Order: sequence, then C-alpha cells, then structure tokens
Amino acid sequence: MRFWGAILLAMVAVPAQAERGTVVVVGGALADDNADVYRAMIKAMPADAPDVVIIPAASGIIGRSVPRAAKAFAAHGVDPARIVTAHIALVDDPDTPDVDESRWNAGGSDPAEIAKIEKAGLIWMLGGDQLRIMAALIKPDGSDTPMLAAIRKRLDKGAVIGGTSAGAAVMGEHMIGCGSPEVALTAPVSRDFKDCDGKAEDARDVPLVLGRGLGFLPGIVFDQHFSQRARLTRLVRAVACIEADAVTGIGIDEDTAFVFDIGHETGIPVGRGTITVVDPSEGHRSCDNAVMENVRFARFPAMKE
Repeated sequence: MRFWGAILLAMVAVPAQAERGTVVVVGGALADDNADVYRAMIKAMPADAPDVVIIPAASGIIGRSVPRAAKAFAAHGVDPARIVTAHIALVDDPDTPDVDESRWNAGGSDPAEIAKIEKAGLIWMLGGDQLRIMAALIKPDGSDTPMLAAIRKRLDKGAVIGGTSAGAAVMGEHMIGCGSPEVALTAPVSRDFKDCDGKAEDARDVPLVLGRGLGFLPGIVFDQHFSQRARLTRLVRAVACIEADAVTGIGIDEDTAFVFDIGHETGIPVGRGTITVVDPSEGHRSCDNAVMENVRFARFPAMKE
C-alpha cells in the first residue's frame, strides 16, 4: 500500500500542511457493505473523538439518505449513539412531512449545530448537489461560515473529513459545478455557478462550469462517478482551464475512495474501482480547445485496507 501511495502522492503533489487529519473522497454510490472504505475512515478517526457527524446539505432526500448513512456507519462498528446529524440544508424533503429541512438553512451559523462539529472525529458530507454544500457552508461574501471554520479546525486536530458524490466534488481547492462530458472539450467554459441552475450536473449539452471548492486539499480538482459516467474529457478540460499555477485532476470511480493522510503526506485509493490522475506539472496546458502537452495520466487500482 505504501508503494502505491507514494506513487499517487508524487502524481498529485499536494503541498505539505500543518494539518494532521485525513481527507476521504468517495466517487459516489458507496455500497453499505464496502468494508474497506468504511474501515479506512473509522480507523483514521482520533481515539478521543468518537462522534460521526453527517452533513446532509447536498441531499434532497434527507429522510432516506441520513438514516442509510447512519445505519452503514453503525454496521461497521460506530456506536449509533455517537452518530449525529448536523441540521444544515437548503431544500425540504417532500417525503418528510413532519420536518421542513429548508428551515435548516442557517445551520452554518447555529451554535448548537457548530457544537456538534467541535466534538466530531469524522465529518461526512452526503451526495446530491455540490452547489448546495457551497451555499450552505460559504457566506455570500466568500468567507467561511462558523461551521466551515469549525470543520477546518477539526481537520487540523486530526479529524476525518469525508464526502461522497457531491460531497466529494467540494473537497478540492477547485470544483466542477456541472458540465457534460460530451461537450466538455469544445463548449465555452463558465466560471459562474449560476450557469448550473436548473440543470442536471452532466446532462447533454451542459457546458463545463468551474469554481472554488472547500479547499481541504489544495491544488486539486476532483471528479466523481468517473468511469461510470465517462467523465475523462470533463476532467481534462477542467485541468486545462483552471486558472492556477499548479493543478492536478483526480477522477474517482464509484464505490471507491481517495484516502489522503495529511499528517503523513500519503494518499491511497481504497475500495472497488480505480482512481485516475491527470498531472500537467511537467507539461503545458491551455483552455482553448483543451490543449495539453506532456501531461501525465495514471490509473491506480483500489487497494485493500
């Protein structure tokens, strides 16, 4: 595992940081019985912080997605009494008539919800719509909400920050808001997330939209459901068009995780699929027509924990 981890780390070139926590990025469709991924997350939790906090902000089906996630963590050894939900969301789940989750829209500044984060050993972001996560955790002026500030502090103290699908998309410094792989190489690229409004993330003819992520891993842009939705062209164009001195693209298959231990500067793929890395650090890239020269591509099979 360390051999592969060293190779993957060299490819992604994440800068060393002071944080000692772990970031776990899951490509979506995480099976409840995927013991390797759940074990990797739970094993990385600080011994003195047994709480798992679920952040459902991305989800539109909170009444189903939260209980399923909680049941899966419990099945892999987490005490159910230590699994809590942060009340932070933007949309109501019509299947929960007794609860209006849209009233959780101020959760990012609610002291009671932030207190949950401050005791967390693992903070888990559900799938759905990544733009909802950004809107829930980032203030209109672009600064962190108190909840996001608390999440960063927990990472600094050794906690695990993880997410699946939409929860994976937000983990890097850069983020894909939406975009169809079919037109990713040729259509104009937008830097305004409003261009994703009302559109399925990769519906046919939706142009690529890029912006900032939550930045837990600097210099990285993630793409999820990678092989299953044939998103290589989308990731290549994103890497070509992100306006930064250095950027690396990582595509993560479903039921697969990229587990990055910041303190040990080691990243490994875990689960049942593969991870694809697009590294332009020794080449040239241009957004126009997605021109890329001397770019390294690598595909790593997931390892067993």
